[in-house]
Amino acid sequence: MKANKFVIFFLLKAAVLYLIWFFTYDLWLKKVGILDNLIIDNLVYLSHEILTFFNYHVNVDYHKMWIVGAKSSVIVGSGCDGVELLALFAGFVLIFEGSWKHKIWFLPVGLIIIHLFNVLRVVALTLNGHSSKVLLDFNHKYTFTIIMYCITFLGWIIWVKYYANRLKVENEKPYSE
Repeated sequence: MKANKFVIFFLLKAAVLYLIWFFTYDLWLKKVGILDNLIIDNLVYLSHEILTFFNYHVNVDYHKMWIVGAKSSVIVGSGCDGVELLALFAGFVLIFEGSWKHKIWFLPVGLIIIHLFNVLRVVALTLNGHSSKVLLDFNHKYTFTIIMYCITFLGWIIWVKYYANRLKVENEKPYSE
């Protein structure tokens, strides 16, 4: 019975959080573009810095970047900035049981890690575009999408395994001889 209450309460919190996200992001922030542009600007900037550190000659035109002589360029758009993935990660941690003492540090660390992996994704896609448009398209559509969702899922697993409150099963008795 306690497990059923947990699931119902979890789903209700998820629905409320989704509605908040829908009204603040989908109906307002996405149209204004401020949040997306801030994150995209940072992705392009950090990716450019990493590539130039490794002596690549990189051109940037707003949110489009390419290595000089590349077969294809990378355009970082609002669908590739990871905002919705960051929101999924944060939403799950917020609605799942756990101490706020841990949520206060776990959320920013997790969001930064996901963002940094997204930077590495943009770097890798730019390198892919240097050698092949086909390779760039395939990795953008499949490889890096799977990797980014796996990283987010791993963050959820770490939260549940190490920081979420455990459900105590009624009538659970420790094993003893």
